[in-house]
Amino acid sequence: MRAVVINLDRSPERLAMFRDQAERLGFAFDRLAAVDAHNCTQTRGRLTPGEIACFESHRKAWQLLVDSGEPWLAVFEDDALLAPPIATLLASDRWIPAQSDIVKLETFEARVAIAAKGISVEGVSLHRLQTAHCGSAGYILSRQCAIDLLRQTKNFTRPVDIVLFDHEHEVSRKLQILQMVPAVCIQERFIADRVQQLPRADSLISRSEVAPASPGQSGPLTKLKREGTRIMRQFSSPMRLSRLVRRALQPSRHLVVPYIEA
Repeated sequence: MRAVVINLDRSPERLAMFRDQAERLGFAFDRLAAVDAHNCTQTRGRLTPGEIACFESHRKAWQLLVDSGEPWLAVFEDDALLAPPIATLLASDRWIPAQSDIVKLETFEARVAIAAKGISVEGVSLHRLQTAHCGSAGYILSRQCAIDLLRQTKNFTRPVDIVLFDHEHEVSRKLQILQMVPAVCIQERFIADRVQQLPRADSLISRSEVAPASPGQSGPLTKLKREGTRIMRQFSSPMRLSRLVRRALQPSRHLVVPYIEA
């Protein structure tokens, strides 16, 4: 299976970090130069130029897959840390279940819901993702999925990981997404946080669409109001209500997806 790494901030240090991992684990990859945020002048909702550049860079990867005619492509961002099983997984695509659109290789260290039953492959398991699980540092997608995504995201206004992995988004909820458990990919910053160190190479691209909370915005009352608004929003739409009922009928497992430490 072909793999590409998006060199998001065009940093030689970042690319070298990824190359060192690939050589140690024994797999090949192609570098995909990211879209330069300084060239992103078009307004897209509340997205920053960096978020727009990040999304356009992933679209470049999807187009690469479509043009290649190959069935699958593994896409990584250059701050991804990879666990040893990745080499075996990338050696073939026969382990990917038919009708799958995306296999999410990454953990964002957030609590998620997945289907209780999974499929065992190469020492890990694949479970249908049932709730939002952000992050776009490592995933595998099908060629048909890439074709559909390119058509559906011409006028995107949300970050790429929200569009792909938040089931509240109209694009994501149409996808058959499998979550790998344990994950074989994680952003470097999560590991750096554990040992209270700065990442080796901090990104020049800001991908957060959430503004810092001002004083008084994070108290218990505010959190209660926010949760109440979220619940009301879910029940206000017949489609959302249908998803809630369907999810309630499907046995689920709730967890923070662990990362396989190298």
